Amino acid sequence: MSSVQSRKASPALVAASFVGLVCIAVMVFGDRLSGHDYRVINLSMRLAAPLSPSHLLGTDELGRDVLARLLTGMRWSIGSAFCATLIAFSIGTTFGLAAAHKGVWLGATLRLLTTFTQSFPSFVMAVTVIALLGDSGFWAVTLTLGLVTWPVFSRVVYAEASSLFQREYVQAAEMTGMSLVRLYSRHVLPALAPTLSVLVVFHFAEMIVAESALSFLGIGAPLGAATWGAMLSEGRAFMLQAPWLTLGPAFAMVIIIVAAHGLGQHLRNLTR
Repeated sequence: MSSVQSRKASPALVAASFVGLVCIAVMVFGDRLSGHDYRVINLSMRLAAPLSPSHLLGTDELGRDVLARLLTGMRWSIGSAFCATLIAFSIGTTFGLAAAHKGVWLGATLRLLTTFTQSFPSFVMAVTVIALLGDSGFWAVTLTLGLVTWPVFSRVVYAEASSLFQREYVQAAEMTGMSLVRLYSRHVLPALAPTLSVLVVFHFAEMIVAESALSFLGIGAPLGAATWGAMLSEGRAFMLQAPWLTLGPAFAMVIIIVAAHGLGQHLRNLTR
């Protein structure tokens, strides 16, 4: 059954892998792939349509190359989503494992924390934290998203690890005096890996949407930064005159999110 599911999911895996390779290339080379600097203003080429000479996706209201800004926004969004996911994963997994292993009081504290944090929408919490900090920028947004979403990982890890530590082979390994490093590396983390891999992929997609939403509202990226959310916000005033200003970042977000969900679904099928 699993082999059949794997074959059925292979097109999604191939598409996700291709999108991943493109993202890696963009992360390395950035707007150099477009042949233009995303910051250069050329009012003589203002609102040039796609497929214009030397501007594949056209230009914006200031004559800046849309493709260059799109690629730069991809670096920002993917980098922010990846780092935010890594922060949430690290904090949530650490607390979840510690509470599930030998921490009755820590488990109770963790449940209270997760209940409190999840009683508020994570996006609302992120907006509130950034507004209170009075700061915007890559690391401000990334840290905020990571710190307000780590309970997602802690809740799942705590639930999975609590039952795992009750299994006989894990208890037997502890009774033999196996060190914590070997216990976790040989028995605990491999058992949690399938669930965590799926959760990480889906969380990454959510972070891309969250970061773009913050930039769209003007409280994420600093003013003038080329991010997908900022491009969508700036292009609203030209929806009828120049729809490519919003279609470009919108399609880019959809492709990345669909690819991430396809990969997550493929990993989920493999673990069944």
